[in-house]
Amino acid sequence: MKFNELTVNSSRLWESLMEMAEIGKAPENGVSRPALSKEDGEARDLLTEWIKPFVDEMMVDEVGNMFFIKQGAKSDLPIVLSGSHLDTQLHGGRFDGVFGVLAVLEVLRTLHENQILLDHGLGLVNWSNEEEARFCPAMGSAVFSGKISSGQVLDCRASDGSHYGTCLKQIGYDGNRLPSSLKVKAYLELHIEQGPVLENESLDIGVVTGAQGQITMDVTLQGVAGHAGTVPMRLRADALACASEIISQCRSMLLKKEDGVMTVGTMEVEPNSRSTIPSKVVFGMDIRNPNSESLEQLKNQFAETISSISQKHNCTNNVEIRSFKPPTEFDDSCVEVIESTSKKLQYGYKRMPSGAFHDACMVNEIIPTGMIFTPCLNGVSHHPSEYASQEQLFKGANILLHSLSELCRK
Repeated sequence: MKFNELTVNSSRLWESLMEMAEIGKAPENGVSRPALSKEDGEARDLLTEWIKPFVDEMMVDEVGNMFFIKQGAKSDLPIVLSGSHLDTQLHGGRFDGVFGVLAVLEVLRTLHENQILLDHGLGLVNWSNEEEARFCPAMGSAVFSGKISSGQVLDCRASDGSHYGTCLKQIGYDGNRLPSSLKVKAYLELHIEQGPVLENESLDIGVVTGAQGQITMDVTLQGVAGHAGTVPMRLRADALACASEIISQCRSMLLKKEDGVMTVGTMEVEPNSRSTIPSKVVFGMDIRNPNSESLEQLKNQFAETISSISQKHNCTNNVEIRSFKPPTEFDDSCVEVIESTSKKLQYGYKRMPSGAFHDACMVNEIIPTGMIFTPCLNGVSHHPSEYASQEQLFKGANILLHSLSELCRK
């Protein structure tokens, strides 16, 4: 078989995904496997069992990131790394994260059974606590990239009081600082899109160019409580009416633009009584845009809108920025390798930004990075109905196989 004709084993990949989904299985095909839970430990154990015959070395760092390395023909060359995460949301799906891990396992199996040894070593990584569904902020990839310290992560506590470092020891995956001799040439991450673009355009592959920047903020509106039947409309300082108009205006503003999204997903209303005019509203706003300048402009425009509409409703306002993640631009050479591979395999593809944040965004800070998307049903993710077909996953894993092989030969 010519190397260009080499493919992953679609059935084996699917079976691995379905077997892993049994760990933490939840109703309606869901999976609950939060980081450092008993189920996360079992998933790590199964991955280790599966991969042992195909790698030469295993390392676990101090926050639980797992590295499996197959040495290349030229031991002095840096490795090429690929992976994602095994942890899930509290009632998530079967493909988010885990697909990117098990696809690399399938790549290693395929190279092994075809007796192919690449020039560069190839590494699989399982990043710890990507979802931050239990411990936050404590992404393992953020420690790897130097964005936060291992101490910050190890001391993190969950809402139920659980201690990250203690839980890591309990599942047996507390490790040591990675050796300075470990050098990485590039990192690729394969993931379901978590959005509807590829499915709507009947495409096989998303060649991810980067990720949207994100600003999250809390908006507090203070009005005046009053009797719902006795205070005339023109004299009210209704904090909820004020919030409603702000959200509507900001949404309308974005609908007129080509890119960018805004979401209000949390809201607290006081006194939360049917017969009392709301005196206080606090809502969380999430703003995303792939362009740094556009993201900053949106933030300023929204702040002006909040101020002017608050005055109109006789309310005061306070805006608190909770987090800021700048837009990510992935490495041109990694993007080009994925794109050229898609052309060679004759898969329908498009260049596109990621709307969500991934481990790849962290790794990109220190290592040339690229991402591959495959379609998912209705763009749904973080939910039991999350689904991608065997054929869609097969094509994504094939792109990963040939892209990694290309990077390992250069």
